[in-house]
Amino acid sequence: MACIVKERKNGRLAYRLFWDGYRSWEGTGLRATDKRRDQMDKKAAVMSQEMAEGRFDYLRWFPEGSKAHLFRQKTSTVKVAPKNLTRYVADVWLPRKTPPNVRASLEITYRKHWRKHIEPAFGSLPLTAITTAALVDFKTTLTAAEPKGKGLKMKTARDVIDGTFRAVYRDARTVDHFVMDDPFAGVAWPRKVDPEPDPFTAEERDLVLDFFWRRKRHYYPLVYTLFFTGLRTGEAVGLRWGAVNLRRSTLSVRVSRTLGEDNPPKTQTSTRPITLRPAVVAVLRSIEPLRRTEDTFVFTSGAGNALDEERFVDNHWRSALRTTGVKARKFYATRHTFISQTLEAGVVKLKPLADYCGTSMEMIERHQRFAWRRR
Repeated sequence: MACIVKERKNGRLAYRLFWDGYRSWEGTGLRATDKRRDQMDKKAAVMSQEMAEGRFDYLRWFPEGSKAHLFRQKTSTVKVAPKNLTRYVADVWLPRKTPPNVRASLEITYRKHWRKHIEPAFGSLPLTAITTAALVDFKTTLTAAEPKGKGLKMKTARDVIDGTFRAVYRDARTVDHFVMDDPFAGVAWPRKVDPEPDPFTAEERDLVLDFFWRRKRHYYPLVYTLFFTGLRTGEAVGLRWGAVNLRRSTLSVRVSRTLGEDNPPKTQTSTRPITLRPAVVAVLRSIEPLRRTEDTFVFTSGAGNALDEERFVDNHWRSALRTTGVKARKFYATRHTFISQTLEAGVVKLKPLADYCGTSMEMIERHQRFAWRRR
């Protein structure tokens, strides 16, 4: 990087610049004389020094120079930080957090956390007012008992602060460059304790299946398949006939569907082929349509539309548990039940079971420890 003085063919002096990948000729219109060259050499030496130190300001030296338009354009695109957090989140951040950039379920979570908790506390404040001390006070307010606080569980408070709020601030720092620090790094949280799995017993599972067979038979194949494959509920809801091969007794997990939106499965290992038990093959064969495409859903609503998991849980799953007197559990407990029952049977080693379910050895071992304690 340097600036040198050159005499052009017309006898006029010019500066020749090389810096940061740029090259330019900057004419002066002055005829070459020893005195003028000496003066320009001194200026060129100053510019060269500034280039070496990374503080060369082209527009200060050459406001009408041959490259001036490039640097005026850069200067005009510098972002100005919004006056408060509400303006940043409402005008900039939330519009970016929509499908397909994020999952529909995550967008809903972001908007809920912002509306209910973050905006009332920080919305009117500038980004620079978000300090570690302010975040610690916010955590205290969220977890304190009502009426002084909001009475949230520590896990929920962490989802709000260390999940949504931190994602907002991270983009303000790394994408928009409105702030430089990370106040969230100084907020301490208790060690995360994952809830114990809560599978159905074999007897409870059979009661639930019997209820669906007798009272809601349209949904019996869905519930049976979940209980005897360990699919995640989103994987079952998103399953198409193009991913099922009943002749070979296999299906491929390629999609997870939530809130009417197809997404990749939860992890890379969740994309997997699985072998089906003969009884599951028989159940699926009983509902295989005569006319179908690769994209036809395997499990549908009673009206034949794509299954809405939340509506199914509200209208069918909860009533099945109430009617049978079985302890209330999430629909996802069908997966835990498959894992626990497989472990209790003792015919499959832990690693193949983890691969079959598309999960980690750690999760399978948690189920195993729970099963030992339950005996």
